Amino acid sequence: MQQWAKLLSEKKLSTEELKQLWDFLSHYITPRRKALFEEKIAHRTYHITVAVEDIYQERNASAVVRSAECFGVQSVHIIENHNEYKIAKGIAKGADKWVDLHLYDRKGQNNTEACLQALKARGYRLVATTPHQDDCYIDELDLSQPTAFIMGGEKDGLTPTAMSMADAFVKIPIYGFTESFNISVATAIILYESTRRLHQSTDIAWQLDESTRLQKLVEWALKSVSDGSRLLMRFFEEQTNGIG
Repeated sequence: MQQWAKLLSEKKLSTEELKQLWDFLSHYITPRRKALFEEKIAHRTYHITVAVEDIYQERNASAVVRSAECFGVQSVHIIENHNEYKIAKGIAKGADKWVDLHLYDRKGQNNTEACLQALKARGYRLVATTPHQDDCYIDELDLSQPTAFIMGGEKDGLTPTAMSMADAFVKIPIYGFTESFNISVATAIILYESTRRLHQSTDIAWQLDESTRLQKLVEWALKSVSDGSRLLMRFFEEQTNGIG
């Protein structure tokens, strides 16, 4: 964990304090970058997320993260039971810098179960992306509840654990002879359709609340400066001394 991230987690700032910190950090990034951050944050969401099991090809792992970032999905959950998850920088195009990556890689445990239990505890409905007798097409899926899409590995697909823990099953229409899409393509299609529907909805609160929005803006700003820890310490010192 970067030092500034550790400092932030220890402080547990209120919404008003986060606003003050964002205003403070805004002076250390360009006006163009500040405007860009504020534009992009309006489309970010935790309402949907992605959990991927045992991807072993770097290009696919990277493409999943890139698709999530492009569609404004703020978190990706990475499950390692057998294969180490690696990012190919040339394919990810820096997307991993702007999303939250949660890694489940403890030795000797079922990391699929650990990840999915954690998602359930956060209120997510687990949706396995695979044909099933109880499935529906992606455009028919109920998105009113926070939704975690579970994607299987390239070779074996979803594990029995993922299938047994899923609350629902979704599939993508296929009109050709090939049985399935590549995992990175399937992820992109699913996230496109689900975020499109969220943006059009009038009754789903899918955007970040004010506190979370400010938290992300602060994190993005700290990632964009050369010495985030020093700036953060300066801000806290000024607050303690009643400056600003």
